[in-house]
Amino acid sequence: MNYYNKIYVFDDIVPKEKQIEIEKLLLNKGSWTFIKDVTNPDSPIPRPGFYHWLVHEEKTVSDLHNEILPIIKTSYQKVGLHGERRILQGRSFLQLPLNIPDRDKLDVPHVDLSNFKHLVVLYYVTDADGETVIYENQYDEKGDIPRFETLKEKQRVMPKQGRVVCFDGYYWHTAAQPSQGVRCIVNYNVV
Repeated sequence: MNYYNKIYVFDDIVPKEKQIEIEKLLLNKGSWTFIKDVTNPDSPIPRPGFYHWLVHEEKTVSDLHNEILPIIKTSYQKVGLHGERRILQGRSFLQLPLNIPDRDKLDVPHVDLSNFKHLVVLYYVTDADGETVIYENQYDEKGDIPRFETLKEKQRVMPKQGRVVCFDGYYWHTAAQPSQGVRCIVNYNVV
């Protein structure tokens, strides 16, 4: 099976008890760092939030990684990748409902990594609004960020605790801001 050009959504990737345990670990024990914008520090419309590195430059930098690793392995196996895989990076993001101008607009589209093809494994830690929007447009060697008017939506995925979405990392993607509750996700890039 080849994950390129496909989007996979799996609900309840781990039992409910594990979902709750991961939520408690991240929200109560994760060390969060403030970031001006969760997708692009140069964004014209800043979307502040918090991040926590799990794997940085292929090195484990958080004890929480071992708790989340079974989700990542199960997810990439479900899309047809087997054996040990390289995990390039793993991060968690935490977004709060904000009272900012243009809150209803989507965040800046982005790709997580542009140096080679990879699989995005995105796990939703909490139920929230603030959908993930994946576009048909893909990153190319020019690396230009597409304008919203040139993007064509491929799929929207609603955050739901225990849900995973896996997709080709060269798809431009973004998120909507949560309007109620906390949007917490774990995002891994795997080859």
